[in-house]
Amino acid sequence: MKYIGEHLLPGQFGQFFIVLSLVSSIVACLAYWKSARTEGLNESAGWKKIGRIAYSLNAISVFAIFAIIYYIISNHYFEYYYAWNHSDRSLSPKFLLSSIWEGQEGSFILWAFWHGVLGFIVMATAKRWEAPVMSVLSFAQFALSTMVIGLYIFGIKIGSNPFLLLRETDLITASSTPFLFEASGNLRADYLRFIYEGDGAGLNQLLQNYWMVIHPPVLFLGFAATIIPFAYAIGGLITKDYTGWLKQALPWSLFAGVALATGIMMGAKWAYESLSFGGYWAWDPVENASFVPWLILVAGIHTQIIFRSTGHSLRITYFFYILQFILILYSTYLTRSGDLQDTSVHAFTNLGMNWQLRIFVIIFLLPAFYLFIKNYKKIPHLQKEEETYSREFWMFIGSLVLFLSALFIILFTSLPVINKIFGTSFTVGSDVEFFYNRIQVFVAIVLGILTAVTQFLKYKNTSRAYFAKKMAAPLLISIIISLMISLFGDIHYDKYGLGFLAAIHLALFASVFAVFGNLFYIINGLKGKLLASGASIAHIGFGLFLVGVLISSAGKEVLSHNRVNPLNFGEENKEKGTENLTMFQGVRIDMGDYWATYVKDTSNHLGNIMYFHILMESKDGKKSFTLYAD
Repeated sequence: MKYIGEHLLPGQFGQFFIVLSLVSSIVACLAYWKSARTEGLNESAGWKKIGRIAYSLNAISVFAIFAIIYYIISNHYFEYYYAWNHSDRSLSPKFLLSSIWEGQEGSFILWAFWHGVLGFIVMATAKRWEAPVMSVLSFAQFALSTMVIGLYIFGIKIGSNPFLLLRETDLITASSTPFLFEASGNLRADYLRFIYEGDGAGLNQLLQNYWMVIHPPVLFLGFAATIIPFAYAIGGLITKDYTGWLKQALPWSLFAGVALATGIMMGAKWAYESLSFGGYWAWDPVENASFVPWLILVAGIHTQIIFRSTGHSLRITYFFYILQFILILYSTYLTRSGDLQDTSVHAFTNLGMNWQLRIFVIIFLLPAFYLFIKNYKKIPHLQKEEETYSREFWMFIGSLVLFLSALFIILFTSLPVINKIFGTSFTVGSDVEFFYNRIQVFVAIVLGILTAVTQFLKYKNTSRAYFAKKMAAPLLISIIISLMISLFGDIHYDKYGLGFLAAIHLALFASVFAVFGNLFYIINGLKGKLLASGASIAHIGFGLFLVGVLISSAGKEVLSHNRVNPLNFGEENKEKGTENLTMFQGVRIDMGDYWATYVKDTSNHLGNIMYFHILMESKDGKKSFTLYAD
């Protein structure tokens, strides 16, 4: 039957490009693999040319898929399930764009989009490493293409197609929507008229935030970039050139670290605004899942720098670069499998692709670690132990601390998966923040001190007298400033006892020490040469970030105490009452130094509430302003 008003051509083009991306990616992978394994220069160049053409087709296909989805959503073609399920007519262009990555299918395409962009850069810069690196990248594109292919083979679902029509889903049935069906039981030819009289399901209200316009693209750029150092490491194992790839991989590792960290911080800012986490980090499983690979990546960057200067730590560099990408894939499984729905407020729901997500992890994990273990003894390794008073020794200790911190976080973040597999009921308790903070505060102490101290140590060995002389001034200044902050900064973490409070003050000292230690190193050690001060500037930023977190978190105060309202739900605090405050329109509520009044709300044409208008008036009568809460 021909249905009236359907715009089928965009979906047909979209499906064509999905198939083309799938086929071209596997052709590119095989061609690049053949090029990497072929010794003859002419034959290798021929295979490389085929690989470039195929990968270019893949990238163009992904770009086209992305553009077609936006075209469908922006034109409100609600005959497509993806457009109907993730958007509505009230959305501005920026939120129509966000609608693409609200769903799992769109986020996979966004990931593949960045792979396409980065792949072109690799082809232009990698030179002799192009073939092995691009073979890995092309295979990743193939894996991502299967996530949106939308096929059923022997009753097994492979991928979820973003171009699926609404009438092809189980949302339109004779029992649920009888007005769309004729007496014969067939769907009406003009069914779409009834769909267009309504509107789409819309974008989740919590996602209608400017941070969600920029946070996912930046985060997925970081996800995409992490495969490059991984691919270089795999290339080194495949070609048996265990050290030649390191120089070209380092800029990619640094870029991936910056992109991933920026995306994580943007996500934390969004969660702070839209989810009312009330702090910089709530240790939500989705936050942890992206944070852990970053910790491992940073550890790998430091061990690579150690190898570049001393010849130590190459094996552990391989391990970290492989592990960080595997953990990216594992975080993808955690957040998309549905296993975290009960423990995270912003995990994806289960699309019935859990087995495919598991294969996505395994298909990279097993070959990568097989190659690593097989070549382990062949990877250059110095037998001589590092000196205790050497920069490389303490850089390695810092990398090890990062690894152990990541291991602790990912283990307890994975408890829902562990419980599901083994039928257990492990939990971190009701106070999730304290569970992690009581361990991570000591990680912050160690890392803060190491970032201050290690810069003053020389590679190979350092004179103790020289080291003590260089450290005296920044140490003294840091002690004085941190003491002043502790005494006059109103630092109160005594809720968890004096032991935790002492650890917080020590962390504050370590953070201040990281700032001044690196500042003195730039001035004295590098003679003020800012172009050579990249690492020290990064460490100063790390120290300032920790100082800011510790001071501002110490001053956190809950204003929405509710001691009397019987409509509140949740746990009751006998001293302070609940923190969730039920507000009635026109009724003034006590909010610390302010009176808060729910005045009205802003809604769209469907009646969905967009913003609550809360009038805030200071009790001294000097200030008043309106908050627009979503």
